[in-house]
Amino acid sequence: MKEQDKKKIILLLRWGAIIVTSYLILLGRGKVADPNLSHLLVLGYIISNLVLTFCPSSWLLNPKFFYPLVLGDTGIILLGMYLSEKMVTDFYLAFFLIIIFASLSRSFKLLMFIGGATSLLYGFLLYSWGLLISPEGSSYALRIPFIFIMTAFYGYLVQTLTREKHKELSISEDKYRGLFENANEGIIILKDPSLQIADVNREAEKTTQYPKEELLGIEIFYLFGAEENEKAKSYLKEVMGKGEGRVDDLPLRKRDGTFFEADLSIKRIGLGEESFFQMIFRDITEKRKLERKIIESKRNLEAIFDGIGDQLSIQSPDFEILQVNKSVIERHATTFTGLNGRKCYEAYYQKTSPCEGCPLLVTIETRQPASAILKFPEAERVQEIFSYPVSDEKGKLLYLIEYVKDVTEEQRLQEQLIQSEKLAGIGILASGVAHEINNPLSGIIGMAEVALEEEDPTKNRGYLTDILTCGQRIGEIVNGLRSYSRTAKRGDLGATDLHEVLETSLKMVQLATQSVSVEVIKNFQPVEKIKANPGEIQQVFTNLITNAFQAMNGKKGRLILSSRSLKDFVEIKVSDSGVGIPPQYLNQIFDPFFTTKKMGEGTGLGLNIVYRIVTKYEGTIEVASTEGVGTTFTIKFPKWRQGL
Repeated sequence: MKEQDKKKIILLLRWGAIIVTSYLILLGRGKVADPNLSHLLVLGYIISNLVLTFCPSSWLLNPKFFYPLVLGDTGIILLGMYLSEKMVTDFYLAFFLIIIFASLSRSFKLLMFIGGATSLLYGFLLYSWGLLISPEGSSYALRIPFIFIMTAFYGYLVQTLTREKHKELSISEDKYRGLFENANEGIIILKDPSLQIADVNREAEKTTQYPKEELLGIEIFYLFGAEENEKAKSYLKEVMGKGEGRVDDLPLRKRDGTFFEADLSIKRIGLGEESFFQMIFRDITEKRKLERKIIESKRNLEAIFDGIGDQLSIQSPDFEILQVNKSVIERHATTFTGLNGRKCYEAYYQKTSPCEGCPLLVTIETRQPASAILKFPEAERVQEIFSYPVSDEKGKLLYLIEYVKDVTEEQRLQEQLIQSEKLAGIGILASGVAHEINNPLSGIIGMAEVALEEEDPTKNRGYLTDILTCGQRIGEIVNGLRSYSRTAKRGDLGATDLHEVLETSLKMVQLATQSVSVEVIKNFQPVEKIKANPGEIQQVFTNLITNAFQAMNGKKGRLILSSRSLKDFVEIKVSDSGVGIPPQYLNQIFDPFFTTKKMGEGTGLGLNIVYRIVTKYEGTIEVASTEGVGTTFTIKFPKWRQGL
């Protein structure tokens, strides 16, 4: 029934009670004790029902409003009965009997039957006492319907509230039963203190594979294995003493006899005079398997981490050491405790700020991997350092992975390889250089012989001037060879003029290729200097120019040397009009020992050395070639910035 309909019925019943009570007070034949109070009472009763007409329906179903209303109605009716002198003890007894019947009745129909029977019985008593045929008989006769109307009034009010309470209770029970049955964890209710199973939910049935009927009434110890029984008893004894407890190492039995690892939580719950234990459990078998896999995986990763021969560390974005492998500990002769939490530059190199050129600085700024080769003179070591970022899903940098490889020996071997290639280059240049030296040397010898035979000493001045010029020419050739052949040291880095190095390299190659008729075109634009070792840069250009002359194969050709300044780089191009490189070889020309020359004409290391030197200075080299047309090598070096 809707709240609005219930409200209408309650209001109608109150109108009935108001009419009967008003009639008893105002129209009964007995003398009214206080006419003013009786009129005021009737008026107040009527107004109260009119006010209720405009009140929300939910108020009448709210116990905080409903109970005071019923008590108020009862008080008004009793006061009305009191104001009528003829309402004596027997009627008061009948009225309270009505209230008792209404309060105890569980069936409204039965209450109506009892109310009707009571009204008839009371009418029979009034008749037998001769009151119905007395002068005030009509007043007494009014009591008979009054009893029935009051029975209906109180009975309906009580029944309505009772139904609402039952409905709320039923909803509450259904709700909590639903929560109980649909819980993701298994729930078992145990009796206190017998620990017999009183109830289980669906998840408990599903997990243990036991139907509820088989579990009800058995002791909980049945679900523990024989080996765990003593431990389970000790645990449950502790729970009974404390009222609650938790454990995660007591396996539970399934119906097929297998066991599963469970996380148990038990708590005592009091329900009136009885108490129960609520046992909540979860199957954590898969969780434990996953934990074991994670532990095993962690051990494997730690073994790999520590097994790496090079130095590996994990650092925070502010250079604090978080984790290191064994190689770091052995290299620095310390312990993890001695490194943990310290700045890497402080712990490794005893510095107060990050190392110059440190790739970690680049990674922190760009969130990209970076690498660099750094030399530490105090330790006489050269290290290649790689830096890798580790970020979260939002791109926030969490920590850095630093991989340090000692390349001291590798760098030494590479420098030896570069020097060997230089010496090989000198062998190629030897015939041209010998010819270039022989000409001024012949001039010196000839002028000296003439001077010795000259009788007039004043004429020897001209001969000596020619001898000096020839000697200076030989000195230039020797200095060029010496600068080319000198072993480059990393400490020799300085501001290098690429145009000057290009001119020197061109002269060196032209010495060895006097017979080759090549037109040299120089398209030089003003460019910035770079930070490098001039000898190594000369080796790059000498190799490329030599290859260009050889590609033109002694025929008349064109060599173009060009330069220009870009945003962050200086670009040099070496172009020739030679035979070109076949397309299938373009991806191999920088590989060591790869050559298309005949046996004995080349080592296959020239372009590989060029590539090594260019990348050493963080430059790039690219090649473009067309067979029968020519080849262009494009080299880019980063500009030198003061202070870097």
